[in-house]
Amino acid sequence: MKARFITLFAALCLLTVSAFAQNAADLRQRMAQRLPAIDSLKTAEAVGENNRGLLELRPAAKAEAGAVVAAENSDREAVYAIIARETGASPDSVARARAKQIAANSRPGVWVQDESGQWKKK
Repeated sequence: MKARFITLFAALCLLTVSAFAQNAADLRQRMAQRLPAIDSLKTAEAVGENNRGLLELRPAAKAEAGAVVAAENSDREAVYAIIARETGASPDSVARARAKQIAANSRPGVWVQDESGQWKKK
């Protein structure tokens, strides 16, 4: 009975790891496919990168930008949650650290929000 339980538990762990890896791969693929649209929105000053690691609509945004932003932010939040689980950090601390990386690596002219909440063009 005990051996059967251990075997079942191991199988469930393997299924969870497999689903986790597939989910992460799906996230990467969706985010990569959305990147050209996001870059275009940034160039048009329709979105900016906030200090929580998420995209935020700017006043120049058109209605169709909202769907791209919502999808991207949903995937980013999922990635931050995965990283938080792996590292023992909170999703918020992962997101804020990522926000700093995104701001540092953003092209000139992209709207970024600093830690105090002020928006500026890089």
